[in-house]
Amino acid sequence: MFNSLYFYYWYIRTMPFRKQFSFSKILGIEETITEIVNHRKSISRFGDGEFRLILPNESLKFQEENHLLTERLKEVLSSNLENHIVAIPESFHSVKAFKLNVKYWWIDFINKFGNQLSPYFKKGKTYGNAFISRFYLDYKDKSHIEKNIRSLKQIWDKKDILIIEGEFSRLGMGNDLFDGVSSLQRLICPSKNAFSHYDEIVEKAKELGKDKLVLIALGPTATVLSYDLASAGFWAVDIGHVDIEYSWYLEKAEYKIPVKYRLVNESNSQDSIDLPKHLRESYNKSIVYTIT
Repeated sequence: MFNSLYFYYWYIRTMPFRKQFSFSKILGIEETITEIVNHRKSISRFGDGEFRLILPNESLKFQEENHLLTERLKEVLSSNLENHIVAIPESFHSVKAFKLNVKYWWIDFINKFGNQLSPYFKKGKTYGNAFISRFYLDYKDKSHIEKNIRSLKQIWDKKDILIIEGEFSRLGMGNDLFDGVSSLQRLICPSKNAFSHYDEIVEKAKELGKDKLVLIALGPTATVLSYDLASAGFWAVDIGHVDIEYSWYLEKAEYKIPVKYRLVNESNSQDSIDLPKHLRESYNKSIVYTIT
């Protein structure tokens, strides 16, 4: 009873902030994916990490504070490209769909940072749903998960794809997430402070991503990169965390557990990240360039 009252006290405290946003809409996960698939739209996702980097004196474990990155994130958040979606967490509109601990977390985040962030949002704008790649663990009702996964896979089904990822992200290794693609290549980037190498990353992305769907899992750098590639006429989807979430779905995880063969920043423990021989050969073969 105490927890419920405490939650609603927190929830009520955020109401002025929610009204201040005055969003016309935050699309659902399915609606956001439909925009990507049917209209070949690129997408940049903002989560708590990207929002923290917009604020002064904030950094992440894998991305130090960077003034240029902060300014670029602000630019993307307020952008309005025809072929590009700015996506934010649906929790800025409602937390009803989430597990109780997740509701607490997001309401606490909004209480702390909401007033500082609100000037960067456009009134009346429709935003995509940043949780297209966080579709499983945080939700109470899991009945929609399989449908969301099928929809996600339609994005890259029968496509030639370039994955731009951190050194230990290894999207799709050891699972069937990308089994439906026509071809798959990888551009490997540093797992920490990737934005320090941004000029080289965007140059190689444009060189290697011609006539391909570009999938990016590179933290806040992916948010900016997807926007810049969309501006240059590429089809780029910021899909970071999708592989981890899919792995948790396959394991029927109830909390953030380690995942084989890749680094999981959000897990309290870590399995071995060494790839077995058959996966190592396949992974190495897919790498077309590495930025060190």
